[in-house]
Order: sequence, then structure tokens, then C-alpha cells
Amino acid sequence: MLIECVPMDKEVGDLAPIYFKKAILECETECATNKKLVDLKNKDVRRAVPNGLPFFTVGFGLDPGFAHDHSIWRKQRKDNFDAQRKKVMQFAECCKPYDFTVNNS
Repeated sequence: MLIECVPMDKEVGDLAPIYFKKAILECETECATNKKLVDLKNKDVRRAVPNGLPFFTVGFGLDPGFAHDHSIWRKQRKDNFDAQRKKVMQFAECCKPYDFTVNNS
């Protein structure tokens, strides 16, 4: 089991459930057989997700979170080389101000 915690400002934390729910619902194909999003409101994760099914959960402090079968994410659609290169170049440009390997003098 791996637990990761990310501290957030209250304003960002209040909006986090909306963004996570939207991202989880959009990450799968429409023909998925398993339920994409398991709302943990009034539920214990051990009762909401079948035993032995791999999943991840997102919690929001004292508020309920969501659970999702992550194994489907391993079967992502493949991007062609040009699409991958474009994403890499966009990421590099976005991170350029934070690149400590470049002399910014």
C-alpha cells in the first residue's frame, strides 16, 4: 500500500473534489464494464470496492472521496511519435523558467 498526501490551500482544496471527479470520469472509454467512479460518501472503501480489485482512492480531509479501478489506465491509447514529441516540447517550454540546469545569468 502506498499513501501520498498533498497539502493544499483551503481555496484549492475546496475545488479539488470537482476536478478529481471530472478527471476520473473522463479518463476511461465509454464502453468500460466497471463503474468508473465509486463515490465513498457514507461508505467504507472496503465495502464499496470488491475484494481483490486493484483501485486507488482520493480523499479530501474529513470529506468523503472517490475510488477507481486504476488497472484500466494501463491500457491507454497510444500516441504517435509526433503527438508525443509535441507534448514533450510543450512541457519543456512550460518548465523552462524552473530549469536549474541552464545558466540564467
